[in-house]
Amino acid sequence: MVLPIEWDEDDAWLADPRDVALAVEVISQSETSRGISGKNDWYARAGVEAHLVLDPRTGEWSLFTRPKDGEYRGRVNGVYGEEIELPSPLPSPVGTDDLPLYGS
Repeated sequence: MVLPIEWDEDDAWLADPRDVALAVEVISQSETSRGISGKNDWYARAGVEAHLVLDPRTGEWSLFTRPKDGEYRGRVNGVYGEEIELPSPLPSPVGTDDLPLYGS
């Protein structure tokens, strides 16, 4: 996850999900579609601004943005090798050329 620099200067040891600028999730080899969807819904309900899902099983990625009413309103899909344009103020674009696949 990506948090504002100010969070590191705080004494709290748990981050508030609304402070998270970006959560990155790497899908495990045994993950099910239902599990992926449930986690994505949780991030949206929690107010995480952007959720990037990387899937080394298929070489695909999805970026979810604009959480509202428990779901993400924005979604961009891509494949490894394509750059990911993250929302401001995050540094962008992010290259995916070197992301590994399972079994390779």
